[in-house]
Amino acid sequence: MRPRGNRRSDDLGPKVECYAQAGIPVCLIADRKHDEVLLYTDPADGKYPDPQRFKRGQDVAVPESVGVRVELLADTLLDG
Repeated sequence: MRPRGNRRSDDLGPKVECYAQAGIPVCLIADRKHDEVLLYTDPADGKYPDPQRFKRGQDVAVPESVGVRVELLADTLLDG
């Protein structure tokens, strides 16, 4: 059985980089270690700008550029 590695470092490192390089317009990550939601948007030159950060009790509105209007409470994403 292969070790699974560190999912958090994968999510916040290689995965975000790959999504930005692929031009994926929105990347949403529930960072349970820091109890916050990270919203990466609008990649340019293969990189996302710094993410918007949401704490518990805040609404996370996914940009309509993904083709649908979605608004969730950060708690819902963190409690998954």
